Amino acid sequence: MKNRIMTVLLAGLVLWVGGLSAEEVAVTAAINADKIGLDDVLVYTLTFKGIDNPRQPDLSNLPQLKVTQISRGFRQEFINGAHSSSVDFTYYLQPQATGAFTIPPLSYEFQGRAYKTEAFTIHVVQGSVAPQTSPGRKSIFDLDDDFFSSPVDRVERKPQEIDVKLRALVSKKDVLPGEQVIYRVLLYTRNNIESINMVSNQTIPGFWQEWYPVSQTIDGTVTKLDGKNYRLYEIRKAALFPTNTGQVSIPPLKFELMLRQDAFSFFSNGRNIFRSTPEVTLNVRPLPAQAAGLPVGDFDFSVTPAQAAIDINEILTIKPRISGKGNLKTLETPNFESGDDYKVFPARITRHADFGQGELTGVLEAEIPVTFKKAGLIAFPALSLTFYQPEMRQIVTRQSKPFTVKVSGKKEESESGSTIPQTEIVKTGQDIDYIKKGRIYDQEKLFYKTPLFQFLAVIFFLINLFYVLKITLYDKYISQNPLLNRKKLLNRTVKALQSVRDYGEIFPILENYVKEKGKLGRAEINSYAIENLFEKYGVSGKDGKNFTRIKAESESCRFSPIKKTAQEFKHDLQLLVDIVKRIDRKIK
Repeated sequence: MKNRIMTVLLAGLVLWVGGLSAEEVAVTAAINADKIGLDDVLVYTLTFKGIDNPRQPDLSNLPQLKVTQISRGFRQEFINGAHSSSVDFTYYLQPQATGAFTIPPLSYEFQGRAYKTEAFTIHVVQGSVAPQTSPGRKSIFDLDDDFFSSPVDRVERKPQEIDVKLRALVSKKDVLPGEQVIYRVLLYTRNNIESINMVSNQTIPGFWQEWYPVSQTIDGTVTKLDGKNYRLYEIRKAALFPTNTGQVSIPPLKFELMLRQDAFSFFSNGRNIFRSTPEVTLNVRPLPAQAAGLPVGDFDFSVTPAQAAIDINEILTIKPRISGKGNLKTLETPNFESGDDYKVFPARITRHADFGQGELTGVLEAEIPVTFKKAGLIAFPALSLTFYQPEMRQIVTRQSKPFTVKVSGKKEESESGSTIPQTEIVKTGQDIDYIKKGRIYDQEKLFYKTPLFQFLAVIFFLINLFYVLKITLYDKYISQNPLLNRKKLLNRTVKALQSVRDYGEIFPILENYVKEKGKLGRAEINSYAIENLFEKYGVSGKDGKNFTRIKAESESCRFSPIKKTAQEFKHDLQLLVDIVKRIDRKIK
């Protein structure tokens, strides 16, 4: 009976722990009202729970509802030990006509399973049904945490306050020379930022530095600062190693930030602002006297031979390896000394940095060529790496293991008559002393006098001539001709459209065409930008609407339960080809 009770308790514990670790996956939708006025804005929210980095659905083809803005949010929760995360896509929809309209359910596939949202019916009437609110209250059409310009502000033309701050953080302020310090630049913003450019020089006096690579996209989190909600981004990160002692300062770094261009916002043409980080001061204490000159960090050290047995006329490669946390750029490997049994040549060293989420780590690897003077079991001694470990505040020595190599065979005699001492010659990692002798061919019949050599020389000359003409004439003048580039873009786009086999493959082709044709950035490509571009160059309004319609339908086809028939697919492709040709004649 006692064993049965224990078994039931253990099974329950396993199920409880499994329930904590398993994260629920769901895709849901919600609206802020089912009845709105023609002057109001509908807020439609899609929530992806338990799905990392979901793709943003396209709602540009909703009937009589126009997407005016999209925002993205991320949430994490810990309830009773269980962790859950969700991503919200919030769409602000402006009604285009009165009547009843349906937002169809959206389908999303994740790990082989399909998820479907609820459908909504919206009733749109004349005027506005939003209640009038006092200054101390908000309408249901406002957001509490509005990091970007809201649709309500757009309609009322209220300028959005610029609220952008920079902070500089260091992992520690009391350090030793050569000790690693992680320096981070954090951006707190309630505005929508289009781009960030570091204006200051990256070089920081008094430090050896390793800047982390800058990602093309940076994910933000929601945080509070001075009682307000901000979107937080880590925009720069570096591993710094102090080289001086005393009070050492990291000077302010200046950044240029561009507020995202928005046709409805107060800054209609975008706006550049400048922000600087505060100065950060570190207290760099001198190393203990017994640690002077030693590397600072925490390292592992090993030495291994490439093989345990070798012929006496071959070259052995010994591979020292140092890995860990510290400034590997200033670190050197301990070397073997040549002895009576073998000769050691200079090492070839490579260093690799690992820019992880925490501290900077890396690996230093060396390749040391060794030749042997006699056969037998040759012993190599252990090598030592000594460094100062700042966390433990002590000197640490890592020692490699000694090893032996079995050398066999008979030493070949080196050739005489060399004009250079043979012990000084090393070529591609092999000692000339040990290059094996080969057959000496008859030198009477010289190849350069044969017709074949002359023919090959002419071919080689012509190839080089054509190459020189290409880089001096074609690449510099002909290939840069705008007319030729325009023709290439048109042909490339038409060919890509004609080879499409699925409706969802259309929109990236159209985006690339608009990007190159209109000289737009990838983030600038949307229905408004495309319509403005076409209107600027006099493209037919019908062509523009068909172009944006097909692009939107292609982008959202994976979410829509309604699929195109083969005849509709073929018709849209041919229509697109004709439209692109007409657009090309308008936009030179």
